[in-house]
Amino acid sequence: MKRLLIYVTTLCFLNSCLSSNEKKVLDISAVDFSSKINTNAGIILDVRTIDEINNGHIENASFIDFYDENFKEKAAWINKDLPVYVYCHAGGRSKKAAEILIDLGQKEVYNIVGGYSDWIEKGYKVVNQGKELSFTSKKYSKDDIEKVINQNEKVLLVFKTPWCLPCKKLKPVLDTLLIQYPDLNFIDINMDVNKSLASHFRVLSVPTMFYYHDKSLEFTHNGFIELKDLLTQLK
Repeated sequence: MKRLLIYVTTLCFLNSCLSSNEKKVLDISAVDFSSKINTNAGIILDVRTIDEINNGHIENASFIDFYDENFKEKAAWINKDLPVYVYCHAGGRSKKAAEILIDLGQKEVYNIVGGYSDWIEKGYKVVNQGKELSFTSKKYSKDDIEKVINQNEKVLLVFKTPWCLPCKKLKPVLDTLLIQYPDLNFIDINMDVNKSLASHFRVLSVPTMFYYHDKSLEFTHNGFIELKDLLTQLK
């Protein structure tokens, strides 16, 4: 009987320890978020609809509509090593979205309690009010890409999404790169409409780039990269 009691007590203790170590969503107020984002930089994820976003959003936000049937698939492309701050209109959708991110393996996820409405009420900055966002892009086949690689000396493939902030930050880097390397064949691939192609190249997060020289893969990189570091890799 004593052995059974000791076993049950030990099991309960172990289960308690395991539960305390489980990752969970952390609720955060708009005020605390405003302060924390400056010291703990990460991904700001807006999970509202496109119509809501077009009426204004938090600066530097990434966008994935919670009601998008591919929400989980897109959310899985977010860099797992970065903290994610999730918001919606009032906090309901963002709480559910944050829990999905935790289930997908995200290490640090914050739900902004009160959401965008509380952010507005507190008088914090919003951007793009009245400016509509366009999320369209060209679709490529595997044969299209292989043809470019086989027919050109230098090819840079960059898998991105319109809603990914690191992808947006990468744009001026790539614009400058193309000025300095006019002979570089650059293909900007939107993963939202090129999922099978992304699967073929085994892309797991955005942005991801592949550089080919004389048909051989010379360089791959995940995430944002500074121009000087990219130039070093391409030399």
